[in-house]
Amino acid sequence: MKDGVPERKANRLATYNYSQSGVYFITICSKNKRCTFGTIVGGGVPDAPRTRLSPTGKIVARQLGNMIAFYSHVRIEKYVVMPNHIHLLIAIQQGPSGASRTPPPTSARASQVIPMFISTLKRLTNKTAGHALWQRGYYDHIIRSPDDYNTIWHYIDTNPAKWAQDTLYVTDFPDPVRRPGCCTNKEVTQMSRYFTKTLAALEPYTPGEQLKLPDLVKLNANENPYPPAPGVAAAVAGAVPGLRLYSDLTEAALCAAIARHCGVQPENILCGNGSDENLLLALRAFCDETHPLAFADITYSFYPVLCDLLHIPQHVILVEEDFSLDLSKYHGLNETIVIANPNAPTTLLQPVAAIEEVVRTNPDSIVIVDEAYIDFAGPNASCVPLTKKYDNVIVVQTFSKSHNLAGARVGFCVANPELIADMNRIKFSYSPYNVNSLSQAAAVAAMEDENYFRDTVGKICATRADTMTKLRERGFTGPDSATNFLFVTTSRMPCKQIFERLRQKGVLIRYFSAPRLSDYLRITIGTPEQMQRFFEELDLILGNTA
Repeated sequence: MKDGVPERKANRLATYNYSQSGVYFITICSKNKRCTFGTIVGGGVPDAPRTRLSPTGKIVARQLGNMIAFYSHVRIEKYVVMPNHIHLLIAIQQGPSGASRTPPPTSARASQVIPMFISTLKRLTNKTAGHALWQRGYYDHIIRSPDDYNTIWHYIDTNPAKWAQDTLYVTDFPDPVRRPGCCTNKEVTQMSRYFTKTLAALEPYTPGEQLKLPDLVKLNANENPYPPAPGVAAAVAGAVPGLRLYSDLTEAALCAAIARHCGVQPENILCGNGSDENLLLALRAFCDETHPLAFADITYSFYPVLCDLLHIPQHVILVEEDFSLDLSKYHGLNETIVIANPNAPTTLLQPVAAIEEVVRTNPDSIVIVDEAYIDFAGPNASCVPLTKKYDNVIVVQTFSKSHNLAGARVGFCVANPELIADMNRIKFSYSPYNVNSLSQAAAVAAMEDENYFRDTVGKICATRADTMTKLRERGFTGPDSATNFLFVTTSRMPCKQIFERLRQKGVLIRYFSAPRLSDYLRITIGTPEQMQRFFEELDLILGNTA
């Protein structure tokens, strides 16, 4: 004991060969032992306490899942991410001495697999997070017997329940007192004891608030502010008698309408229950535990959720300081790639030629282009023409934004017929009637009314330009948007405070607490009347008198 805190043993045996086959128990602490990885939730429920991961904790968990790609003969048999440390049970199997796509810091350590493995883990997580996460060094224990193995396995399993003991090593507090439960969060809903342990760390996608309040101005979910095309209601009413029958599982009429709109053939189209389902079908078809998905660190947050759900390793690629994508980083990855274009929430558009180079340099891998907002990006912005030239590109679009049908849940993807057949195999394996009859009818009517589509898109783009001008007049900055929303910041008042005060006034916009985004707001473009109300409330908050 020292100052009331138990002393840890010295880390590592000086003469031991940490590259030989065997099992090792490893503990790595966060920098200054701060609780940066998450909070403990579920206290008081038998066998329930667990770590609710923070964004930084998710980076760590994802990289742990990715390590097999760098060290094929090293297996993480069990791990737990705690608020300020991680425990790993690592097995070294017979094989090479640790060849990695990321070279070790020094050649002297090339034969030391465990130090090299941990160094790579630290380096990659630090790079993704954009700052140092870890305390220097780590602690190890060499597993020497089955009983020892079982004891450590149980220890890792029950570690969240022992958090009160681990808080002896927490240093998050301004005073030297070590207090138990410093990182607990009692507001999080606890999973039942029946929930599968393999998904215990799954954090679902967080959509924008869906409040039902009178006089609400809802600018937080990137919905279209205008009603569906005039013919949609009649089409839905006409489909009602057929509800006694299953919907058309081929979605023939809808695929034909989409094909005409996109200038392709019906066999190039697959429809889904929103574009999110199309993304799920694509990832399920073209990724697995050994074939990762590459995507930007700041992009649609549904991608890592799908990866966690489907146990797909993730290759997270940092955006630039100005939030742009350096697509050269995606060249020759030989991994499934997804690019949101325009990107969300940053609004930035990549030229088709730049994305084509990604497709061309990854001929043996699928490139998914998520074009949820493409209709607001101007002419010739879509990558659909690439589907006629390359057999490894999938373009995903939706009816939720430019076709005014977010509530109908209809999305589609465009690709060559072979890829469509691959995804249909997945679809018919679990949800063959994935788009209901009413939604199919609504989507056909919406897609066929080209004039209404172009009119509503034009009005949103005009309001977008006007809104950005007015925001800049009020001291906001942000990129020129290629979407139906704006991504802006200001030094006049903390963005979180603006978000909270607007919410109190019945105006909803979107605020992200994630690192690098916490100084920004995402504002959906509404009708001119809705934007006028937004500015009235914003001016009151900022103290504008003009």
